[in-house]
Amino acid sequence: MVRVDSLKKRYIAFRLNSSITDPEKLKRSIYAEALKFFGEFGLSEAALKLHSYDSKTKIGILRCERSYLERVLGFLALVSSLDGTEARLVALKSSGTLKSLESTTESTHLA
Repeated sequence: MVRVDSLKKRYIAFRLNSSITDPEKLKRSIYAEALKFFGEFGLSEAALKLHSYDSKTKIGILRCERSYLERVLGFLALVSSLDGTEARLVALKSSGTLKSLESTTESTHLA
């Protein structure tokens, strides 16, 4: 049987340029900004999720619906603050597989 409603995912590696260090605060802040940008319906369709974040390297991975990739990249480029703190989310690489992004971020830290 084939799942008709399966999520076609894309993963985006990003670097956080901010003083925010708490992954939970980062997650809440990204979702709050995305809600302002996409609205409730758009955010639910984008299926945005913070998959992982390393506070030492300040590199994280976001997941989104494949058809929303360009819009999510645009959203990341427009973020200038998170939770009242100056912040930039710099997209580094996107991929259809999590494994390729994780191996890249672990081996080279995408410097």
